[in-house]
Amino acid sequence: MNKEKIITLLIGTAAVFVIVSAVSFFNFLLGTLEEKPSVQIIQPDFSKEDIETIKKQETEIEKEEEKIFDLYQSLQKVDIYRGGLVTPVGLIQSCEDRKRIPEKCNEEIARITKVLNTEAGITDAYLYIKAGVSRGGSPLGNLTENDSIYFFIDDARQYGGHLLRSRAVWSRVSTNDIELLFDLKSVPFTHLPYDDLTEPDKSPNLIDILNQSSKHFVASFVSTLGYGKIFELKIGYNGGKVELE
Repeated sequence: MNKEKIITLLIGTAAVFVIVSAVSFFNFLLGTLEEKPSVQIIQPDFSKEDIETIKKQETEIEKEEEKIFDLYQSLQKVDIYRGGLVTPVGLIQSCEDRKRIPEKCNEEIARITKVLNTEAGITDAYLYIKAGVSRGGSPLGNLTENDSIYFFIDDARQYGGHLLRSRAVWSRVSTNDIELLFDLKSVPFTHLPYDDLTEPDKSPNLIDILNQSSKHFVASFVSTLGYGKIFELKIGYNGGKVELE
Protein backbone atom coordinates (compact mmCIF):
# COMPACT_ATOMS: atom_id res chain seq x y z
CA MET A 1 0.00 0.00 0.00
CA ASN A 2 1.49 3.33 -1.08
CA LYS A 3 1.75 6.46 1.03
CA GLU A 4 -1.25 8.23 -0.57
CA LYS A 5 -3.60 5.33 0.16
CA ILE A 6 -2.45 5.19 3.76
CA ILE A 7 -3.09 8.92 4.22
CA THR A 8 -6.54 8.62 2.63
CA LEU A 9 -7.42 5.69 4.91
CA LEU A 10 -6.28 7.61 7.99
CA ILE A 11 -8.30 10.67 7.02
CA GLY A 12 -11.41 8.56 6.40
CA THR A 13 -11.04 6.76 9.70
CA ALA A 14 -10.63 10.06 11.54
CA ALA A 15 -13.71 11.53 9.86
CA VAL A 16 -15.84 8.54 10.85
CA PHE A 17 -14.55 8.80 14.42
CA VAL A 18 -15.44 12.50 14.58
CA ILE A 19 -18.95 11.91 13.23
CA VAL A 20 -19.66 9.02 15.62
CA SER A 21 -18.33 11.03 18.55
CA ALA A 22 -20.48 14.04 17.64
CA VAL A 23 -23.65 11.93 17.37
CA SER A 24 -22.93 10.23 20.69
CA PHE A 25 -22.32 13.59 22.39
CA PHE A 26 -25.54 15.01 20.95
CA ASN A 27 -27.55 12.00 22.19
CA PHE A 28 -25.94 12.39 25.61
CA LEU A 29 -26.96 16.05 25.79
CA LEU A 30 -30.51 15.26 24.61
CA GLY A 31 -30.87 12.52 27.21
CA THR A 32 -29.60 14.83 29.92
CA LEU A 33 -32.14 17.51 29.02
CA GLU A 34 -35.01 15.02 29.04
CA GLU A 35 -34.11 13.50 32.40
CA LYS A 36 -36.32 14.43 35.32
CA PRO A 37 -34.63 16.11 38.26
CA SER A 38 -33.31 13.53 40.69
CA VAL A 39 -33.91 15.77 43.71
CA GLN A 40 -37.23 16.36 45.45
CA ILE A 41 -38.86 19.66 44.48
CA ILE A 42 -42.19 19.53 46.38
CA GLN A 43 -42.01 21.42 49.65
CA PRO A 44 -45.29 22.48 51.31
CA ASP A 45 -45.21 25.20 53.93
CA PHE A 46 -48.32 25.69 56.08
CA SER A 47 -49.53 26.14 59.62
CA LYS A 48 -52.27 24.45 61.61
CA GLU A 49 -54.38 27.58 61.21
CA ASP A 50 -54.07 27.39 57.41
CA ILE A 51 -55.45 23.84 57.35
CA GLU A 52 -58.19 24.66 59.85
CA THR A 53 -59.35 27.58 57.69
CA ILE A 54 -59.47 25.44 54.52
CA LYS A 55 -61.28 22.61 56.29
CA LYS A 56 -63.85 25.04 57.69
CA GLN A 57 -64.49 26.47 54.24
CA GLU A 58 -64.89 22.97 52.77
CA THR A 59 -67.38 22.03 55.50
CA GLU A 60 -69.43 25.18 54.88
CA ILE A 61 -69.51 24.51 51.15
CA GLU A 62 -70.61 20.91 51.72
CA LYS A 63 -73.43 22.07 54.02
CA GLU A 64 -74.66 24.58 51.43
CA GLU A 65 -74.56 21.93 48.70
CA GLU A 66 -76.55 19.51 50.85
CA LYS A 67 -79.16 22.24 51.47
CA ILE A 68 -79.53 22.67 47.73
CA PHE A 69 -79.91 18.93 47.22
CA ASP A 70 -82.50 18.77 50.02
CA LEU A 71 -84.41 21.55 48.25
CA TYR A 72 -84.31 19.59 44.99
CA GLN A 73 -85.64 16.49 46.75
CA SER A 74 -88.64 18.46 48.02
CA LEU A 75 -89.67 19.61 44.53
CA GLN A 76 -92.11 18.09 42.05
CA LYS A 77 -90.23 15.98 39.51
CA VAL A 78 -90.46 14.92 35.91
CA ASP A 79 -88.60 11.75 34.93
CA ILE A 80 -87.31 12.33 31.39
CA TYR A 81 -85.93 8.85 30.69
CA ARG A 82 -87.88 6.27 32.64
CA GLY A 83 -85.60 3.24 32.84
CA GLY A 84 -82.56 5.24 31.74
CA LEU A 85 -80.89 5.75 28.37
CA VAL A 86 -77.87 3.99 26.86
CA THR A 87 -76.13 6.19 24.30
CA PRO A 88 -77.15 4.63 20.94
CA VAL A 89 -74.37 3.23 18.77
CA GLY A 90 -75.86 5.04 15.78
CA LEU A 91 -75.61 8.35 17.62
CA ILE A 92 -71.95 7.71 18.48
CA GLN A 93 -71.13 6.86 14.87
CA SER A 94 -72.99 9.75 13.22
CA CYS A 95 -72.36 12.52 15.79
CA GLU A 96 -68.65 11.98 16.58
CA ASP A 97 -66.76 15.28 16.80
CA ARG A 98 -65.11 16.27 13.47
CA LYS A 99 -66.71 13.23 11.80
CA ARG A 100 -70.33 14.27 12.18
CA ILE A 101 -72.83 13.30 9.52
CA PRO A 102 -75.38 16.14 10.02
CA GLU A 103 -78.55 14.52 8.68
CA LYS A 104 -77.99 11.17 10.40
CA CYS A 105 -76.83 12.85 13.62
CA ASN A 106 -79.99 14.97 13.76
CA GLU A 107 -82.12 11.87 13.23
CA GLU A 108 -80.41 10.10 16.12
CA ILE A 109 -80.91 13.11 18.41
CA ALA A 110 -84.60 13.27 17.43
CA ARG A 111 -85.05 9.61 18.43
CA ILE A 112 -83.94 10.27 22.03
CA THR A 113 -85.71 13.65 22.33
CA LYS A 114 -88.67 13.95 24.68
CA VAL A 115 -91.46 16.54 24.65
CA LEU A 116 -92.33 18.69 27.67
CA ASN A 117 -95.48 20.77 28.06
CA THR A 118 -95.06 23.64 30.50
CA GLU A 119 -97.06 26.42 32.11
CA ALA A 120 -95.62 29.70 33.38
CA GLY A 121 -95.00 30.30 37.06
CA ILE A 122 -91.93 28.14 37.62
CA THR A 123 -89.78 29.75 40.34
CA ASP A 124 -87.14 27.09 40.97
CA ALA A 125 -85.95 24.24 38.77
CA TYR A 126 -83.03 21.84 38.89
CA LEU A 127 -81.62 19.23 36.52
CA TYR A 128 -80.57 15.97 38.17
CA ILE A 129 -78.41 13.45 36.30
CA LYS A 130 -77.04 10.08 37.32
CA ALA A 131 -74.73 8.53 34.74
CA GLY A 132 -71.87 6.10 34.19
CA VAL A 133 -69.37 4.96 31.57
CA SER A 134 -67.68 1.66 30.72
CA ARG A 135 -64.85 0.72 28.36
CA GLY A 136 -63.57 -2.64 27.25
CA GLY A 137 -66.16 -4.59 29.17
CA SER A 138 -65.21 -3.03 32.49
CA PRO A 139 -67.96 -2.26 35.05
CA LEU A 140 -69.77 1.06 34.78
CA GLY A 141 -68.04 3.85 36.67
CA ASN A 142 -67.45 7.59 36.91
CA LEU A 143 -66.93 9.67 33.78
CA THR A 144 -63.34 10.43 32.74
CA GLU A 145 -61.79 13.45 31.03
CA ASN A 146 -62.71 11.75 27.71
CA ASP A 147 -66.42 11.68 28.55
CA SER A 148 -69.11 14.32 28.99
CA ILE A 149 -72.87 14.72 29.30
CA TYR A 150 -74.67 16.54 26.50
CA PHE A 151 -77.97 18.27 27.27
CA PHE A 152 -80.28 20.68 25.48
CA ILE A 153 -83.70 22.27 25.60
CA ASP A 154 -85.27 23.37 22.30
CA ASP A 155 -82.25 24.90 20.55
CA ALA A 156 -78.86 23.24 21.00
CA ARG A 157 -76.98 26.30 19.72
CA GLN A 158 -78.48 28.60 22.35
CA TYR A 159 -79.61 26.28 25.13
CA GLY A 160 -77.43 23.21 24.85
CA GLY A 161 -73.94 21.80 25.03
CA HIS A 162 -71.69 19.65 27.17
CA LEU A 163 -72.45 20.19 30.86
CA LEU A 164 -69.47 21.48 32.83
CA ARG A 165 -69.39 19.01 35.71
CA SER A 166 -67.12 21.12 37.91
CA ARG A 167 -69.85 23.81 38.01
CA ALA A 168 -72.62 21.53 39.29
CA VAL A 169 -74.27 22.94 42.44
CA TRP A 170 -74.11 19.46 44.00
CA SER A 171 -72.35 16.24 43.02
CA ARG A 172 -71.66 12.78 44.33
CA VAL A 173 -69.24 10.20 42.93
CA SER A 174 -69.49 6.49 43.67
CA THR A 175 -67.83 3.35 42.30
CA ASN A 176 -70.48 2.83 39.64
CA ASP A 177 -71.61 6.31 38.62
CA ILE A 178 -71.64 10.06 39.13
CA GLU A 179 -74.60 12.18 40.28
CA LEU A 180 -74.87 15.84 39.29
CA LEU A 181 -77.32 18.63 40.08
CA PHE A 182 -77.53 21.83 38.04
CA ASP A 183 -79.55 24.96 38.79
CA LEU A 184 -81.57 25.66 35.64
CA LYS A 185 -81.30 29.39 36.35
CA SER A 186 -77.71 29.21 35.13
CA VAL A 187 -76.64 26.05 33.28
CA PRO A 188 -72.87 25.87 32.55
CA PHE A 189 -72.21 24.60 29.02
CA THR A 190 -68.81 23.94 27.50
CA HIS A 191 -67.36 22.45 24.28
CA LEU A 192 -65.05 19.66 23.16
CA PRO A 193 -62.37 18.68 23.94
CA TYR A 194 -63.86 18.52 27.43
CA ASP A 195 -61.91 20.32 30.16
CA ASP A 196 -63.33 20.30 33.68
CA LEU A 197 -61.19 23.31 34.66
CA THR A 198 -62.33 25.66 31.91
CA GLU A 199 -64.86 28.48 32.15
CA PRO A 200 -68.37 27.93 30.71
CA ASP A 201 -68.96 29.06 27.13
CA LYS A 202 -72.46 30.12 28.14
CA SER A 203 -74.78 29.82 31.15
CA PRO A 204 -78.35 30.40 29.92
CA ASN A 205 -81.34 30.70 32.23
CA LEU A 206 -83.43 27.69 31.20
CA ILE A 207 -86.18 28.49 33.70
CA ASP A 208 -87.03 31.44 31.48
CA ILE A 209 -87.39 29.02 28.57
CA LEU A 210 -89.61 26.62 30.53
CA ASN A 211 -91.77 29.54 31.64
CA GLN A 212 -92.69 30.13 28.02
CA SER A 213 -95.94 28.17 28.09
CA SER A 214 -95.61 25.87 25.13
CA LYS A 215 -94.15 22.61 23.89
CA HIS A 216 -90.43 22.11 24.57
CA PHE A 217 -87.96 19.54 23.31
CA VAL A 218 -85.39 18.07 25.69
CA ALA A 219 -82.69 15.42 25.37
CA SER A 220 -79.46 14.30 26.96
CA PHE A 221 -76.89 11.55 26.50
CA VAL A 222 -73.46 10.49 27.71
CA SER A 223 -70.95 11.65 25.09
CA THR A 224 -68.37 8.87 24.94
CA LEU A 225 -66.74 6.41 22.54
CA GLY A 226 -67.26 3.75 25.21
CA TYR A 227 -70.52 2.49 26.71
CA GLY A 228 -72.40 5.38 28.30
CA LYS A 229 -75.63 5.25 30.24
CA ILE A 230 -77.88 7.81 31.89
CA PHE A 231 -79.50 6.02 34.82
CA GLU A 232 -81.71 8.98 35.75
CA LEU A 233 -82.51 12.32 34.17
CA LYS A 234 -85.03 14.39 36.11
CA ILE A 235 -86.20 17.99 36.35
CA GLY A 236 -87.33 19.10 39.79
CA TYR A 237 -89.45 22.26 39.82
CA ASN A 238 -91.60 24.52 41.98
CA GLY A 239 -94.54 26.52 40.69
CA GLY A 240 -96.05 26.42 37.22
CA LYS A 241 -96.24 23.04 35.53
CA VAL A 242 -93.89 20.69 33.68
CA GLU A 243 -95.33 17.54 32.15
CA LEU A 244 -93.89 14.85 29.90
CA GLU A 245 -95.98 14.37 26.78
